[in-house]
Amino acid sequence: MNIRLITFCLLIFLFQANLLKANEKITPKKKTLHEFKERDGLPNFFTKAFRGNPITVAYLGGSITAQNGWRVYSLEWFKHRFPQATFAEINAAIGGTGSKFGVFRLQEQILNYKPDLVFVEFAVNDGSEKKEEIIRSTESIVRKIWEQNPKIDICFIYTLSEQFVDVLEKQQLPESVQAMEEVATHYGIPSINYEIEVFKRLQDHSLILKNKEKQIDGVTVFSPDGVHPFVETGHVIYFDILKRSFERMDQCQKNQSHKLIKPLCPNFLANAQMIDPDKFLLSGNWSMLDTTDTGVYRFRKLISKVAKSHQTGATLCLKFKGQAIGFCDIMGPDAGRVILEVDGSLKDTISRFDRYCTYHRINNYVIDNLKDTIHSVIFRVLADTFDKSNILKAGGKEMIHQEDYKINNWCVGKILIDGRLIP
Repeated sequence: MNIRLITFCLLIFLFQANLLKANEKITPKKKTLHEFKERDGLPNFFTKAFRGNPITVAYLGGSITAQNGWRVYSLEWFKHRFPQATFAEINAAIGGTGSKFGVFRLQEQILNYKPDLVFVEFAVNDGSEKKEEIIRSTESIVRKIWEQNPKIDICFIYTLSEQFVDVLEKQQLPESVQAMEEVATHYGIPSINYEIEVFKRLQDHSLILKNKEKQIDGVTVFSPDGVHPFVETGHVIYFDILKRSFERMDQCQKNQSHKLIKPLCPNFLANAQMIDPDKFLLSGNWSMLDTTDTGVYRFRKLISKVAKSHQTGATLCLKFKGQAIGFCDIMGPDAGRVILEVDGSLKDTISRFDRYCTYHRINNYVIDNLKDTIHSVIFRVLADTFDKSNILKAGGKEMIHQEDYKINNWCVGKILIDGRLIP
């Protein structure tokens, strides 16, 4: 009788165990989202910091990093945390730009100044890009940095946009963050995800995502627009996350060189560069502006010369061997359009005026994935009149000073190529 009872109990136990396993398969565990992943850390940064060496910190990113927020707070904290060292900053953050443009401007705006640590922040501005293109651009940044100096440390930063909230609710990472994480994992680069803490506070209602006011009924507001944090609120949260992530890192690693292992993307942008427009053949009516010109002065840290034309048919011509061609220019109320021809074929008619053009700003355009061969390129100015008021209305804006919008210029500051020029 006892044997039968024991056998019966054993069968019940086995049945329940199998039922639990089946339930585990049916109900997958929630994925844990990590605020910080150390990977290979920042060994050279900490070595120099504790030795009291001079350290140059570069910030490569978009408008969130361009704000006087986490970037400014972090540099000041480095100075207090490591008082024996001296710190200098390279601010290479440009609003509205993504990782691909970051590859082209990396040499001139960061690497020429010999940084020791480079923060890379493009998750929000890359939010609409294809995952494979983000991986390619981000990997190109990493390889370009370490090809120049394998002892430069790199840290990826992920910031929040309102469009990411729905993804985070599913315990998933936004696709742009997933792409950067693939590169980070492949190369051992540490990453700090500002999104996680902000999302948690939104969920427990201790933080409001957006409002024009910085506080509502005693609850802190993160940002005015769901993207750009208030310097006094959202950026303080970002900084606190960075600070505690740095304190969690292994600060006793030895100075070491980072390794350039096999690339994830064989066609990464290995030869991306920016070239001043006066190096090319200009035909038609052009004027050359330098940094003393009022229209260029505020962009002097990014572009030193601007070729300007409002004559339809004026051209900028070049030959190059490579796989990508583009430009960096100034968009604004007086911007027009430009036609791009490659190897005798019309590739695109590019409007340099959009719904945000009530003010002047740096922007860029790149056509990529060309055959890696010699190409003849013509940029042709199209200064014909078009309806700017309707374009502005689409963004809820209007022309305040109509005379500012009458001329249709192309103001080009840099030509972007991945490859080499052919004389």
